[in-house]
Amino acid sequence: MRLVVLILAGLLAQHTAQARDLVVARGTEQASIDPHFNDAGNDVSTGQNIYDRLVEMDAQQVERPGLAISWHALDPLRWEIKLRTGVTFHDGSPFGPEDVVFSLDRPNHLIGAAAPWTRSVASVASIDIVDNETIIVHTKEPKPLLMNEIGDVFIVSKKAATGATTEDFNSGRAAIGTGPYRFVSWQRGDRVELRGYPQHWRGAPEFDRVTLRFIPNTSARVAALLAGSVDVIDGIPPNDVATVATRKELRVWSGLTNRITFLAIDSSRPVTPFATDLDGAPLPRNPLADIRVRRAISHMINRPALVDRIAGGQGVVAGQIVPPGQGGYAPDLAPDTLDLDAAKRLLAEAGYPKGFGLTIQSSNDRFPEDSAVLQALGQMLTRGGIHMNSIDSMPFNVMIGQAAQQKFSLYLWAYNSAAPDASEGLKSLLATRSTVAGMGGSNRTQYSNPVFDALLAKGLAEFDETKRNALFADAIRFAVRDDMAMIPLYWQKHAWGTKAGLTYEANVQDDNAVRFVHLAK
Repeated sequence: MRLVVLILAGLLAQHTAQARDLVVARGTEQASIDPHFNDAGNDVSTGQNIYDRLVEMDAQQVERPGLAISWHALDPLRWEIKLRTGVTFHDGSPFGPEDVVFSLDRPNHLIGAAAPWTRSVASVASIDIVDNETIIVHTKEPKPLLMNEIGDVFIVSKKAATGATTEDFNSGRAAIGTGPYRFVSWQRGDRVELRGYPQHWRGAPEFDRVTLRFIPNTSARVAALLAGSVDVIDGIPPNDVATVATRKELRVWSGLTNRITFLAIDSSRPVTPFATDLDGAPLPRNPLADIRVRRAISHMINRPALVDRIAGGQGVVAGQIVPPGQGGYAPDLAPDTLDLDAAKRLLAEAGYPKGFGLTIQSSNDRFPEDSAVLQALGQMLTRGGIHMNSIDSMPFNVMIGQAAQQKFSLYLWAYNSAAPDASEGLKSLLATRSTVAGMGGSNRTQYSNPVFDALLAKGLAEFDETKRNALFADAIRFAVRDDMAMIPLYWQKHAWGTKAGLTYEANVQDDNAVRFVHLAK
């Protein structure tokens, strides 16, 4: 008996010695544990720890099998998808095709979603279950990029999620996935607790216990890493990168992302809420609806100065929504340059020779130096002839709701796509909003132009990749150059910090998921 006790004690001591805890400090908290509630980066970063998807993307956005192991088009309207077998949910129940069918249908019925995933499933007409490892997806129209869309949706347990509300996920009752970590708890405004799932189909994860801490203040987040109270942080401010990098017990990992920083423009309404005359009285017509005003604003902006002086070099000047190397990039589409004479001439031509009043907004915790970039933009627009009534920054979770209600006229925003081409950005940011068609999910300015929609539709229906990317480039040229639907500023670089015993895969998605954290070899 004594020998058994000693053996058990030894095994317990060995397990304890091998147990690895990880504390990740992030700047932005997710809106929900429900993976279909909010199609935004902060929610996706949390969700992919708990749930898997049909298709995964590596750090460079190269597709690799997830819960789907292969897929191909049988004809323009049918796709055969082979599913991974031997996968179990965190409650021990087996994963199967019924869970996929349920998960791809659930976004269509979720009420009150902050940013619905309907855009990812809108093209699905029906799904046939052939056997336990095969499904046939029927689409409403030809969908060469179907797996970019449905492959991105998190798969939940039909057994656990049937009839469940978003709050049931937040409490943990329905938060049953097949991901590498099990959900334990969420203390709003503070942390999420996770536990490793040893039975994950890729094998046991590298960490046994994971804590996601939410520290919006960048200085406090850096201080937590310097003090050793957290293991990983995201969004190191440019001014602090050198400080972290020179500490022998710490490491910095950085790289260019596909997150485009841009000015979103309320150009679709006849009146916009924050445009005034020089005495502060509301203007009876929206000056931003005039493309000459939008062009003038673009020429007021010194993009290299924004990147070099304000963002600390953590970016690359942009004139379109996707960076070089991604499908749809138009090499001839250069960023507008600073030209105050042209800006003032355009304002005068539009009927505002002395300018007009405007308020601009941004988040103050969404990406590095977002509030500082906004202040710099305000100064640039003032020099260009627009009177700044106010320059307002606010927490991202406040701003996103107000943006959705069209409470802004001109605001600083950032978007990163889950797709390795322009398709998702064009669909989400610029397509005419339609929940039925899955278009315009992040089009909070309600921009709508039938010419753009037609160009995008042609690209989305093209199976030849080269032709498809050329059509996407045409759509970008029209929306950004010809119609000035948005004003691109720069693609962001991102810097993560870790303790020396860890590595981090700097990724183009600007993703903070635990799967990018590894034990140093």
